[in-house]
Amino acid sequence: MVKVVMVLAVSLFLNACAAKPEPQRISTENSTSTENTSTPKAEKLLVKSSHGTFELEPTVVAYEPETFNDPLEGFNRPVFAFNDFMFRYVLIPASHGYQAVVPSPVRSGVSNFFSNIREPLNAINHAMQGSGSSLGTSVSRFLINSTVGILGLFDPADHWFDIKEKKATLNQTLASYDMGYGAFLVLPFLGQTDTRNGFSTVVEGIVHPINALSNSPETLYIQSYNSFHEFAPQADGYETLKQQAEDPYLFFRNLYLQGVLRDQQFSEKVVGSESFPLNPHSTGHQKAQIKSEEPMAEQ
Repeated sequence: MVKVVMVLAVSLFLNACAAKPEPQRISTENSTSTENTSTPKAEKLLVKSSHGTFELEPTVVAYEPETFNDPLEGFNRPVFAFNDFMFRYVLIPASHGYQAVVPSPVRSGVSNFFSNIREPLNAINHAMQGSGSSLGTSVSRFLINSTVGILGLFDPADHWFDIKEKKATLNQTLASYDMGYGAFLVLPFLGQTDTRNGFSTVVEGIVHPINALSNSPETLYIQSYNSFHEFAPQADGYETLKQQAEDPYLFFRNLYLQGVLRDQQFSEKVVGSESFPLNPHSTGHQKAQIKSEEPMAEQ
């Protein structure tokens, strides 16, 4: 019944908007001139429902678009252009070949291996965040998958015991102590991030458990392969998003910072919009579905 009421209200409102309006002068944020436009006269609407009769009055809501301070733009833009070139002419074609050549079961095993070897980092961050239950989850997953799962190539912790991965990063840990995200930052190859998350990425790269299994520069190669492996299935999403932008840098910057601000509103300590791993225009710690959304106002 509530849905019916809402449909009737919207329908009546649209009919009211179709009436001939009175001219009114307004201004827009991105224009220095004004023009005549129209605003429908607000008429009260009576809507009957099982809960009684409600009087509705159409309201025009104005808002001030969000703008972002970008003190590192002079550094970010050249790096963004470099990443864009590498992304379009190297990473996307390579990801297509990788997906075509490497069988899906092999790619699944690789994903499981890297997820498992990261569990000690998850456990440490959960401990620093004071989350005992999540700490136990990470420890349990690591023990089960490293043994029964044959060095993490399989994930029996999830499939057999329903113990889901709870990824935790230093970035989230710092945010849990109310450290701000700092400034928007674009790093070569790593892509869009912020100063807090960039610091987290560097530190975790240094203390990552993979360092105990190999020596430099092999460790760097392995970590780079992991990032590319995570990115490959989502490679085509970059062009999909880029086509929506007149200024790709501003588009991806605003899209990223929207995610940061949105995540800060949740009670969970999850920070950052980390879609496309290794994407020149995103960070690489959290997978997200690609969805089309309008970025906040360009500064």
